[in-house]
Amino acid sequence: MLYLIPIIFSIFLFSIVFSTMSDQTRSTSFSFSKCILFLLWGYFGGYSGLRFFYVAVGLGVWYWYKYKYRKPTAQVPVMKTEEKAKQQAKAPPKVQDDQFENVRCLTVMMENMWPYLRKYVAKFLKEKIQPKLRSRNKYLKHCSFMEIDLGTKPPEVNRMRVESDVEKKQIIMDLQISYNAPVKVIIGLYEHAIARVNTIKLEGTFRIVLAPLMGNVPIVGAMTFYFPQRPDLHLEWTGLTSLLNISGVQSLTQKKVVDKIANFLVSPKHITKRITSKFDIMELRFKERKNALRINVLEARNLVAKDFITKKSDPFVVVHGGGKTFKTRVISKNLNPQWNQTFEILFSELPGQEITFEVFDRDEARDDPMGSCKIAVSQVLERKSINKWFRLENVQSGDLHIKVETLQLLSDPAQLNKVLKLNKEIQPPKSEELSSAVLYAVIQKARSLPVIRPKKSLLNPLAKLQVTVGETVKKSGGKKNNGEPEWKKRMQILIKNPLGEKMKLKVRNENNKVLGSLSVPLSNIMAAKDMTIEDWFPLKSKSKNSEVLMKLQLRILAPRTFHVTP
Repeated sequence: MLYLIPIIFSIFLFSIVFSTMSDQTRSTSFSFSKCILFLLWGYFGGYSGLRFFYVAVGLGVWYWYKYKYRKPTAQVPVMKTEEKAKQQAKAPPKVQDDQFENVRCLTVMMENMWPYLRKYVAKFLKEKIQPKLRSRNKYLKHCSFMEIDLGTKPPEVNRMRVESDVEKKQIIMDLQISYNAPVKVIIGLYEHAIARVNTIKLEGTFRIVLAPLMGNVPIVGAMTFYFPQRPDLHLEWTGLTSLLNISGVQSLTQKKVVDKIANFLVSPKHITKRITSKFDIMELRFKERKNALRINVLEARNLVAKDFITKKSDPFVVVHGGGKTFKTRVISKNLNPQWNQTFEILFSELPGQEITFEVFDRDEARDDPMGSCKIAVSQVLERKSINKWFRLENVQSGDLHIKVETLQLLSDPAQLNKVLKLNKEIQPPKSEELSSAVLYAVIQKARSLPVIRPKKSLLNPLAKLQVTVGETVKKSGGKKNNGEPEWKKRMQILIKNPLGEKMKLKVRNENNKVLGSLSVPLSNIMAAKDMTIEDWFPLKSKSKNSEVLMKLQLRILAPRTFHVTP
């Protein structure tokens, strides 16, 4: 209980500062969430045994008080009680980019935290990234991080913004970070060094979500980390050509390697760490993709002519969202093309997600950009449907007509036939068949699984997953296989027609040898209560009694205008 004393002292200090302000100043200029943020930072530091955090908390509160709130402020008209109550009841609006604040104290914090953070990053690369790297390609199965030294220079936190959402019980902190430092990261194959990273340059906005806020210690259930947009990343390599010359990875280039690394932690990808063992991170509302959006790329107008001779273009659209990428067909020699194509994407409620649309002119040598636009996923979820012309950015002229609407998730199997019939009626010509259901699979763990250790390697054997439904194939990085590997892997798969389809699962080792397999007809899930099955499923394997624990759930996917029949 001694660690609570600094927290109480910090809260007491905050209450003194807060009480010295006028009502007008408190209501208009004081950011309550920022002070709470510093208290949380200090608490987490103390909770982890890093006592210097308490000093940083005190310095942070003193800094805000001296340089921001002791200055005289203009008189603000007193707000009516009714208006103030209404405003306080609303969740704070999203903070704009120009409202980032310069905060030097966070850089000081980072300097003190860096010795601990770099150890964590090194451990993360070895325990999380290395198995995924080995499982991606059979030629990389003996690849490993031989040495990881991120140096003594920490990242700099230049600016910060904070927003809170009372309804969702979360605080969102965006940090503008920059990192330019010499490092030593050696990648090896069969214990022989083949590539080395000497310098890392990174700039971007790093997001930290504190959620859910709780009424008991430790106040926050979990912390989630990710980049809302792709950061600007540059790596200085030596020996990279040796890695790229390995059979099976020749198609990669240095740019593609950097792009894959830069996109590793970009939304919707994220890392969540729970603060207390009493909280299950799967309860977070953004851990499951429970929102289905139907995206219609309809047409464009007044596009820029890229062909000097014909004064025309051959446009097509690339759609990015939810970790997926789709392309429309190419319309030849047309500045006002009509695509009328439909795509479906599953989204979680992870804050800050966007759907981007990029228009290109098809060219033999290189596709030329013709502008882009984007839609916030939160905006679509709030309005249910958006149908409008969007002005293309970074181009002289051009507009794109987009329609995006939410879909319903129904748990009544009796609605399937009606949905299938409706999908045929509304499906645009030359567009793919619309989905009628979504499969949610949670693959927990296995037991009595065969253990096959790779030859000439000291690395632990792996067990990786492959799930197939129709033409959709989902793969998961390998986990250590001691006979009882734990994946805790969540998968969501859109289904065209669950009648007659099967979910096929295979567990493989790093040599792609099958350790166990099974097949589950989706009709069995539809017949189950609430269209949900959670049980141990027997695996077809050389080892007796091999099983995998899974939770399988089906939901019917219906348009927003669909009327449920009783």
